[in-house]
Amino acid sequence: MLALDYLNQLRALLDRIETTQLQKIDQAAEMIADSLANGGSFLIHDSGHMLNSELIHRAGGLMALRAFTFGLSINAAVPAATARKVEPLDQRDDYFDLIIDASPLKAGDVLIIGSVSGRNPAQVGLALAARRRGIKLIAITSLSYSQSVTSRHHSGQRLFEVVDIAIDNCGVLGDACVAVEGLPVKALPTSGIGAATVAWLICAQVIERLLARGIRPHVYKSVNTDDGADFNARETEDFEKTGI
Repeated sequence: MLALDYLNQLRALLDRIETTQLQKIDQAAEMIADSLANGGSFLIHDSGHMLNSELIHRAGGLMALRAFTFGLSINAAVPAATARKVEPLDQRDDYFDLIIDASPLKAGDVLIIGSVSGRNPAQVGLALAARRRGIKLIAITSLSYSQSVTSRHHSGQRLFEVVDIAIDNCGVLGDACVAVEGLPVKALPTSGIGAATVAWLICAQVIERLLARGIRPHVYKSVNTDDGADFNARETEDFEKTGI
């Protein structure tokens, strides 16, 4: 049964996270708890697969965790013969410097960056610009994948090489994990489940670390409970006073 084959692969993935990544997860949580306790912020930027949606405004999730997104759209179509050649924005350091400078991020804040391969210019460029400004960086990436490919950033560096803590989502090279007779490639990905698990484990340890300091973090309640919306409104009002 293909579904059972996939479940067995995911069980093995979760076991690898437990046996190899818990120490780094706890270190990341301590970094985040330190930042929050000292007036800092906690944000996440994901390359698009899951984390920006999975962790934000979620029942049981931290109000302190906010999504960090950016973009630039230009609509100015001209004939190809007259168009000038433009360097891609994701290869320009000043583009990412502008993004960080235009954001509320500051030295001492913590930014999680999620990227399965860790090779793409947007995530590496963002990390380098943030690091230049004293922002603490955590990567959630697939180390086996990233170590097997070359960087597409002009520096030649991959995400795990430019952050303070790199946590392995334990996904496999190429992401898909189940060989299926009749298909020319493997099917069914590993990175989404791995990354979401790592991210929620970080949140769990942040909650534990803050409570150990006598600080109660604000956590969302499901809006689909009878009192959920009212509870969240009260908690959000209090959260805005503390940032935690």
